[in-house]
Amino acid sequence: MKFCPNPKYILFLLSIAFTCAIYGQESVDFCGTEITDASLSYYKNFQDDIKQYEAEFISISQQIKKSGTYKNNAPKPLNSIPVKAHIIRSSSGQGGLELNELYTAIADLNAIYADAYMEFFLCDGINYINNDQFYHRFNRTDEAELTADNYVPGVINIYFTNYVEVRTGVSLCGYSNTFGGSDVIVMKNGCGTNGTSLAHEIGHFFSLMHTHGRDNNRLTTELVDGSNCDTDGDMICDTPADPKIGTHVVNDNCEYTGNAKDANGDVFKPDTKNIMSYSRASCKSYFSEQQLARIYAFYKSARHYLSCPSSNVDFTADTFIACENELTVNFTDLSVGATSWQWDVDGDNIIDYTEQNPSHTYTKGIYDVTLTISTSNKVFKNDDNTEDAVNTISKTFSQIIKLGTQEDTSLNVDFDTFEFASAEGWSAIDVSGNGFNWLVNNSETVSTNTGPVLDKTTYNSSGRYIYTEASGSQEGDIAEFVSPCINIDENNKQLSFFYHMFGDNIGELHVDIETPNDYFYDVIPAIIGAQQINQTDDFIEQLVNLSRFNGQTINIHFRAIRGNGWAGDIAIDGVTIKNSTATNKSNATSNLMLYPNPVTNGVLNIVTTSEKKNPDDYYTVSNLVGQVFLMGDVSGKDSIDVSKLPKGSYLVTIVSGNTVEVKQFIK
Repeated sequence: MKFCPNPKYILFLLSIAFTCAIYGQESVDFCGTEITDASLSYYKNFQDDIKQYEAEFISISQQIKKSGTYKNNAPKPLNSIPVKAHIIRSSSGQGGLELNELYTAIADLNAIYADAYMEFFLCDGINYINNDQFYHRFNRTDEAELTADNYVPGVINIYFTNYVEVRTGVSLCGYSNTFGGSDVIVMKNGCGTNGTSLAHEIGHFFSLMHTHGRDNNRLTTELVDGSNCDTDGDMICDTPADPKIGTHVVNDNCEYTGNAKDANGDVFKPDTKNIMSYSRASCKSYFSEQQLARIYAFYKSARHYLSCPSSNVDFTADTFIACENELTVNFTDLSVGATSWQWDVDGDNIIDYTEQNPSHTYTKGIYDVTLTISTSNKVFKNDDNTEDAVNTISKTFSQIIKLGTQEDTSLNVDFDTFEFASAEGWSAIDVSGNGFNWLVNNSETVSTNTGPVLDKTTYNSSGRYIYTEASGSQEGDIAEFVSPCINIDENNKQLSFFYHMFGDNIGELHVDIETPNDYFYDVIPAIIGAQQINQTDDFIEQLVNLSRFNGQTINIHFRAIRGNGWAGDIAIDGVTIKNSTATNKSNATSNLMLYPNPVTNGVLNIVTTSEKKNPDDYYTVSNLVGQVFLMGDVSGKDSIDVSKLPKGSYLVTIVSGNTVEVKQFIK
């Protein structure tokens, strides 16, 4: 598969490349990094979700520290991360990384990252690349050519070669792409399998900065007293301020010997053993607790799409969200390569089922589901050159089962209190599994020239809205944003929400309604393509008549379909349920007339006498379950051809300004 990065990221990826140089007799992870404003903006895009998962990490860690084990003496939870190893050799097939070095490197990674509740495994064997150019003098400008035929989407692609450079003539230890680019790490043989250099690059891949911060060319602005630790330096507070240490100020006993001072005149006291520092390779050995939390959270929020094509954990269920206080959920395993299964279906770290497709009865609550599979994928070789026969892969799906979360028709949500999209009974679901999902944001989205600039309800930089980030996903991907259960207890109710759809690659926005017994697709005509002319244009209000659902409990599904490019961010805000201004037969004269009724000649005449007509007025013809067959503009009197509709009962809905009126006809 040829890798073609999104145009908006090309300049960004060049500036974000992580480059690791060798100094003196030992490999030192000295990286020339410039974290741009664009990279920080991309990270900020996931910041709300990251906060949630950092809190989750801390909770797990505290339980383990307190009792020595996790819940009910269960082992620590692990998320399995697929790695595709590409070993580059000379054109004759000579040289290249030895297999025992590769296996040792993976084992070392797992020892270090176990504290982040992550494990790495080799996906689908090893890819050998015989090419003198890539082997003897690989320059980062060769990356597109290298990955054109040697790249597996959705896994961490690590390329091991004999020489790496980003700047011509400067031999490096390697680099890692990050923040929305291709999933690529390039390592020099020896660097990637000796010490913590590979762990360092994996740290960058999961959003960590160097402990001295974003700029390699000036002294960090982080203060020794820690007063700005969350905004300066590496933006992590349990890593001390670092003046960009190196071997010249770190002795053989891993002691800092420098005397650099911060802006307050305080002498720096950096951590010489932190893996993300520029300290001696022989000193670096661990991540801080908050670095581990950040790695865990960034994986869960921004890198959760990682999966091996032949060994992947996945499942579906007949119900994820239900209004009942007790319900049996039937799970269907969709994993690839599984030979056995272990299900923890309620997040208590106890294995509940070992069959492939279990059923479980839940009571009211919100639950995580963890599935661990065993595969026959051969991963490691022992010293006697025999292969281990079984590999296990785990994945946790957080807050995926929700039962009994209720709202009434006073629903009024502006998302300003949401820390992440799946909050307060709402659920954001990445249906396609490629990282296309609903996110919380304020101000502009990470993408340029798409999405709103401010929210609708407060219209200031602190106001929040929900949106789908089109970057990093695929055309046709689906993301759903699902409401809590809503009890419709009055006849004259309508849903109101505001949407913003600006960009060259806008896809589609659909509204579906789920009831305990039925699912109604497209209760309004799908909104397709760009709806705003300029990015600064205001949100547009959309009304949905809910009168047919009186006396029922519903879930509202906002279903976004990703367009054909990154400039396709779709936003919604201000979701409310309010009284409809539609005319009620019992107390007013109808503005809508249909004739003949029943239809006899295939032509239905629609007459509306409303004085509120405007160019945006429209009608729809749907069946009684909400499926729309016809739609058009309202001119006052319209004749429409319904001859191709099957015989049955239908609804005509007229939307005129804030007025919605529905009448039934028979064909």
